[in-house]
Amino acid sequence: MKRNSIGLFLLLLLLAACTNNGRQQNDEHSEKKKEGYLILPDETKMMADWSRDNVLVIHTLSDAGYLHPTNYTFQNARLILSLTHPALLTIDQLKMGLAPCMSKELPVVAADEMQFTYTLLDEATWDDGSPVTAEDVIFTFKVAKFPLTDNPLHKSVCENLKTIVADLADPKRFTMVMKTKYVQAVSMVSDFPLLSRSFFDPENVLANYTVEQMDEPSFKPDQVPALSKWAAAFNDSKNGNDLQFFYGCGPYKVTGWESGQSVTLERKPNHWTGSLKGDNIYLKSYPEKIIFKAVKDENAAMLEFKSQQFDASTALTSRVLLELQRDSNFNRNYHSVFLNSYSFTYMAMNMRPDGIKHKRILDDVGVRRAIALLTPVDRIIEVVALGRASRWPSMVSPLKKEFNNDLKLLNYDVAEASRLLDEAGWKDTDGDNIRDKVVDGERIPLQLELLSMVQGNMAKDLANMIVEAVYPGGIKIILKPVEGSVLRQMSTDHDFDLVLSSWAVSSLPQDFNQVWSTASWANKGSNITGFGNAGSDALIDSIAVTLDESRRIPMVRRLQKIIYDEQPYVFLYSPDRKVVIHKRFGNVIMTAELPSFIPNNLLLLNTGAASMPSDMQ
Repeated sequence: MKRNSIGLFLLLLLLAACTNNGRQQNDEHSEKKKEGYLILPDETKMMADWSRDNVLVIHTLSDAGYLHPTNYTFQNARLILSLTHPALLTIDQLKMGLAPCMSKELPVVAADEMQFTYTLLDEATWDDGSPVTAEDVIFTFKVAKFPLTDNPLHKSVCENLKTIVADLADPKRFTMVMKTKYVQAVSMVSDFPLLSRSFFDPENVLANYTVEQMDEPSFKPDQVPALSKWAAAFNDSKNGNDLQFFYGCGPYKVTGWESGQSVTLERKPNHWTGSLKGDNIYLKSYPEKIIFKAVKDENAAMLEFKSQQFDASTALTSRVLLELQRDSNFNRNYHSVFLNSYSFTYMAMNMRPDGIKHKRILDDVGVRRAIALLTPVDRIIEVVALGRASRWPSMVSPLKKEFNNDLKLLNYDVAEASRLLDEAGWKDTDGDNIRDKVVDGERIPLQLELLSMVQGNMAKDLANMIVEAVYPGGIKIILKPVEGSVLRQMSTDHDFDLVLSSWAVSSLPQDFNQVWSTASWANKGSNITGFGNAGSDALIDSIAVTLDESRRIPMVRRLQKIIYDEQPYVFLYSPDRKVVIHKRFGNVIMTAELPSFIPNNLLLLNTGAASMPSDMQ
């Protein structure tokens, strides 16, 4: 088969070689890349030009947007709220699981695996000195499930919660009761910052209604004036952007907010977290101030780091961090590490084309596997991710114990791809270098459309590499760059052949229904490929209700094998996290799990107890 042009493909290969050879490997912990976290030793002394101010300035790309403790939407807001409005549990940055936060310990699980008993920290109080109690927890989740609460992104997370029963003998103790067994019955509580009932509902309007009523179809709060009035007040934007209405039990409070530029948090004096009996790093408050400063421009961010204006970041691009790592002064002043992450980029394939607008090409698993074999993933990582990414053979991170180690990565292989396409009946019968076949009575070329984001050079470069790489196999791909909202709509409408997208997951157990069940395809959910059948659905349902790891993990590995064999996605790469922390701080822990470090646990060097709140000394 003849090739017309390989110019762009060869150019990209040359760029990859130049990038790889020209890059200085200044990542001082590259041998640890496959680990989920790093604990770095403290520097032995403060350099003369390092600031002694106990203020941590964190680089972000954007403003927090909205800090409503229930109705927030952005990840930046969640990080800030974790410092001002902690939840019952939090993701354990070190052990890839859950850790107690406002709860004394992980919950006691009943034999039926549907009841979970928690006990709040004895020391926990609100700013007025009143204790944090089960009443506040019940209120928090009642509000989360309340139909008029403006929190669509979070409401579904607690959908399986049936009720919460307070312990009449202990105001700090309560039991969460689920509707069914569910693998995320415990982890879901980490998504909900605790609310003060007395602050947000001083007239106790919601006390007349139970958690269970929130789910009843007959419950019509919009027809009850008192409830409508309360909801309007709670959803009011002042609770998300007016500092005087920010009221949490965490060790920090928001004291400054320059919209679009920065958010300033200050440590509360004489806070209850200073008298904790245990050692909980998620409730420490070593920095006196934490400032989240937004700088989107790459060059401006680079200058800020060169002048030591920032103390921490997970928002730099690989290009910027690699360039900074070539600067000896930067390496003198900062820890900087590329770590594996729980995010991945993929190319989805429409396994159930309509046969009209989208021809029945990708309904053949042999064609899907051939496309995977013609996708130059290793070269894409070098060119697009500058070598700072890793490959996954499935939808589960190799960092997780559920990962199926038996699955092998697919290498670029034109010969094997050609064999599969020949076997599927795709041949070049007219000598135009593109394979063709009679499908539904019509001879059609092996031509597919690839949706990608119109924004950003990375998506463009990635798409172009795929176009060039599949051509030797006799496949023609036409690019269709679209806006993000259009891409999402076309994907869920199944109006595509191929689409580039990405997912962000975590170290916690996953419910695979959202992305892989056939119901999610039928309902135009996140299963955009049409993957699945009754067998895979049954397996996914079993995974979702199995809390016992010894039984659940083999099932997750089996699901990975099914998806691997069916090839609904071409798994491209998982981008490395870029974590930077100034060496003037100790207690440095860098993690694959978001937010990738623990800001409130960073301890200014050479100050010892002086950097702690007075009641922690």
